Amino acid sequence: MNSTDNNARTEQMEIDASAKWPVLVFFGSAILWLIAGGALQLIASIQLHTPSFLAGCAWTTYGRVAPAAQNALIYGWGMNAAFAFGLWLMARLSATTLRHGGWLFVAAKFWNIGVTLGLLGILGRFSTSFELLEMPRFVTLILLAGYAMIGVWAVTTFSIRNTENVYASQWYLFGAAFWFPWLYAIAQIMLLKAPVRGVLQPVVNAWYVHGLYGLWFIPVALAAAYYFLPKILGKPIANYYLAALAFWWLVGTTAFAGGSRLIGAPVPVWISTLGAVANFLLVVPVVVIALNLFGTLSGRYSALQSSITLRFIFVSILGFVLASAFNLALSMRGFAQVVQFTLMTDLRDWLIFYACFSTAMFGAAYFILPRLTGKEWRSTILVKTHFFTTALGVVLLTAGLAAAGWQQGHLLNDATVPFGDITKVLTFWFTFRSIGLIVLLIGHLAFLINFVWIACPLNSRGTPLASFHQPPDLSLPNPAKAATEGHA
Repeated sequence: MNSTDNNARTEQMEIDASAKWPVLVFFGSAILWLIAGGALQLIASIQLHTPSFLAGCAWTTYGRVAPAAQNALIYGWGMNAAFAFGLWLMARLSATTLRHGGWLFVAAKFWNIGVTLGLLGILGRFSTSFELLEMPRFVTLILLAGYAMIGVWAVTTFSIRNTENVYASQWYLFGAAFWFPWLYAIAQIMLLKAPVRGVLQPVVNAWYVHGLYGLWFIPVALAAAYYFLPKILGKPIANYYLAALAFWWLVGTTAFAGGSRLIGAPVPVWISTLGAVANFLLVVPVVVIALNLFGTLSGRYSALQSSITLRFIFVSILGFVLASAFNLALSMRGFAQVVQFTLMTDLRDWLIFYACFSTAMFGAAYFILPRLTGKEWRSTILVKTHFFTTALGVVLLTAGLAAAGWQQGHLLNDATVPFGDITKVLTFWFTFRSIGLIVLLIGHLAFLINFVWIACPLNSRGTPLASFHQPPDLSLPNPAKAATEGHA
């Protein structure tokens, strides 16, 4: 390793040291919420085919457990994992240390206390009636205060960067960082603080839900893909000059696409039509992003065997493409007429959140944590178990929910079929979904055990030190060199 590589590695070690404990706190909190949310989700799923399960306690009835599970996963696991990954990556790409990390501990406490109080409020019958906004009103300021502290540190890190280039990963991270408080604050004001009336409420709720998935979780997942592919493969992003077009097109169209969730609803037809048109326009950035990412992987698929991060990122990219296809299909009125009120709509959101976003965060964790702790993952068996159960669970739930939604839609549209018969048919699919959730939960537990082993200082004895190498010098001219995303 030459002196340039030594200097680069020393700089990266300093950055990782500055980010170590804030990132570990956010990742640790995220994994705990992932287990808790997965357990609640499993309970809610079991109650759909075994109604007597935990039915004796009001706190564990389906009407409370289901939204609590969704909020635990979205705001507990999803947001904490995105904070951990985003802060580390922003510091890496800005080539500067993460300063005053103690405030990030305060921010983490604010955020997680807010989520905890919100979930207790949902379970204690103080839920609102709006999807992904079920937490009681009093937690709004707590969450926004915690988010503000995290956002300030991300912006500060970028403002004192030691590089001239601004990479595609940073575009998506910055976009997500500004879009979430905008979406969340406006939705809270228009639905809970100074509520609008009548049909405007479902319009605002649909806009928020679609924006949260499309302007927060998808950008964070794409930021991971645009960073890790060139970083690990040692080659620039293919057709990188198109990445800016994909970014701005994705932003501009997703902001108007939420109306497609209201096809057939008692709202002005132009709202759902605008959403459908926006989803059709999203085909362009999806194709460009696929060209960028799959083009980078072209000829290097053998690298998937040696990198757990690449394998998870590959699943994430497939999840993004598949979720985009489902979203487009659900924007077609003929298709929506059959499956709009079925498990198929749940599948679209699940593909975005889990198959695309969550798998990207798993891959990021497997890359980041050894660099923060200086230790290798303790158990390769647990790593393989986590990936295998994740891939299997994604396949099972995607195929199962798609088949269930299609069958459910046709039965609901057949006036000669009694509703009781539809319920009997769905019992099999609900049981199938519970099996898939159990498979995923096993992988999450394996991930938790491995995280405790690598992150806890008390378990450091006997753990081998990790050894990292710089990616090869690509010797590219400046514009193309920016596409490698990993030189910071």
